[in-house]
Amino acid sequence: MPEPTTLAAVLLVLGPIVGAIPVAYPPLMRVWSMPREDHVRTVAAHRTAWRFLNGGFVLATVSTAAGLGVLALAVGADDDGASILVAATVAYSVAGVLWCAVLAIRAVTTPALLDLGAVDTAPGEAERLLGGATGALFAAFVLTTGVTLVALGAGLALTGTIPAIVGSVAAGIAVVVLAAELASGDAIPAVLYLPTMLIGIAVLAGWR
Repeated sequence: MPEPTTLAAVLLVLGPIVGAIPVAYPPLMRVWSMPREDHVRTVAAHRTAWRFLNGGFVLATVSTAAGLGVLALAVGADDDGASILVAATVAYSVAGVLWCAVLAIRAVTTPALLDLGAVDTAPGEAERLLGGATGALFAAFVLTTGVTLVALGAGLALTGTIPAIVGSVAAGIAVVVLAAELASGDAIPAVLYLPTMLIGIAVLAGWR
């Protein structure tokens, strides 16, 4: 049976990698940059792949939250980084629930727009309301996760749980995502898995 720290690192690194596999499905690789009509038609034509893509993000989120939790237990109550990890696990999990809700909603509603015949018309009031709600959930996820990862990277570096350079890079990535969200109202969610993957790599490699 693997050591707790090894298990935590594997969850932090391998979960997002496995979860990202459906993103490489060729027909959906450009779906994020398509106009609304093409986006809906492409998703509707590849419904199973779309569900796997959203499910991959759920897997990455759950795996990361679990990895942080296992790592918090593994470092022990006497370690200065333990309290930071516990707080980060709670905050990340709360944000993760918001993100999973967005993923579940869009997995169902995006292809349904074609079924309802709404793709060739301007977005209706119901669609705009749903888009506003999911947009608010997404923004809350990005902001909460970003702040959490900044504190996590900086805190673990300051306590010596991970090397300072790793913690600084992890926090820096989170700052860039936060800045993008605040400046444009949008961010690439996949980037938010990079800080915890870096932390997992550092733990797996035994860097201190």
